[in-house]
Amino acid sequence: MSTEELKKTILEFAASYPYSNLITIDSQGFPKSRMMENTALDDDLIFYFATFASSDKVAEIKAQSCVNVFLYRPEDHSSISVTGEAEIVTDDDVRKARWQDKWSGFWKEGPSDPEYALVRVVPKKVVYLDYAAHQKEVLEL
Repeated sequence: MSTEELKKTILEFAASYPYSNLITIDSQGFPKSRMMENTALDDDLIFYFATFASSDKVAEIKAQSCVNVFLYRPEDHSSISVTGEAEIVTDDDVRKARWQDKWSGFWKEGPSDPEYALVRVVPKKVVYLDYAAHQKEVLEL
């Protein structure tokens, strides 16, 4: 599969799922996974997740920025595993651009709420496992 075909497959796969597992490293050095709501993924394959600025995941990412995002398709056991660097985004312009009105139940002040932050995951490697076809494709970024 060409690089462009693989990117398209990854984008389509991610777009078809409302949630991903975001895996961080906790303060004791162990992986910690949690379900996160996906937002629209652009062609650059950068993931954004909304979170509370005071959450454990923010502290974990500030201490160790290496993370994994995992998406799984139960019908055929295919998956995408994204290894990358995470950062916490509090820039008002970015928060406003990524804001979804349905989040106002969590952040009463909207995109300017000081507790509203974004986790930005810049992928370094994406592994696409097409389980049904017994194929693994790797995209290095």
